[in-house]
Amino acid sequence: MGEVYEIHHICIHAKDLDESIAFYRDNFGFSLVGRESCAVEEYAMLRLGSSRLELIQPHHPKTEDFGDCGTITHIGLGVHDIDSVVAQLRAKGMKFLSEEIEDKDEPLGGLRAIQLLGPADEHINLYEWKREI
Repeated sequence: MGEVYEIHHICIHAKDLDESIAFYRDNFGFSLVGRESCAVEEYAMLRLGSSRLELIQPHHPKTEDFGDCGTITHIGLGVHDIDSVVAQLRAKGMKFLSEEIEDKDEPLGGLRAIQLLGPADEHINLYEWKREI
């Protein structure tokens, strides 16, 4: 049976990714787990203990896909057996923003993911990572 096992990360839009990485590393002790660029954004995953912080610098900010820089964009929940978790939530009447679970080779080794809305329209992303990050 699937389960939600952690808040995987909090995501913040960065105005300047290098500056944000240095800020969290130098002031709070975060370590850089990985940094990549794709078609729509450049992102970095940082870790502090068992907590992770994702920093995203969109190539084209202020689009419908991205909030304002500096905002927290979503809660990322790590899940085991995403298919089972999604089925359980759908059975409870939960509304997802897409019908299908996405299967991606990036970021950071790949993941399977789907997004839903919370009661205040906050975005909640469910992630089943292909490798431990």
